[in-house]
Amino acid sequence: MAKISAKDVIETVIDVIVSSYGNLGYVGFRLHSIKQNHKENVYIAKYSFIPRENKESKRVFYEARVNIKDKNIFETKEISESMLSKEDDN
Repeated sequence: MAKISAKDVIETVIDVIVSSYGNLGYVGFRLHSIKQNHKENVYIAKYSFIPRENKESKRVFYEARVNIKDKNIFETKEISESMLSKEDDN
């Protein structure tokens, strides 16, 4: 199998998230971390953004498991800000 560069992983994860939420420049998007899971081609991305409809400008935080081979998010869950630094390899 060909090696995948960190740049390819980041670009793929962002492309998948953009396909889910639309243009991220307008929602204060931040990618906090990306790390490889134990499964081949699966990466865990932690990110946050301010939803357009949010009048209070309150940031929401998410963790997504992304298969970069088929460019698909197969699990997404809302997390708290304190969960950004928590390690999770499941």
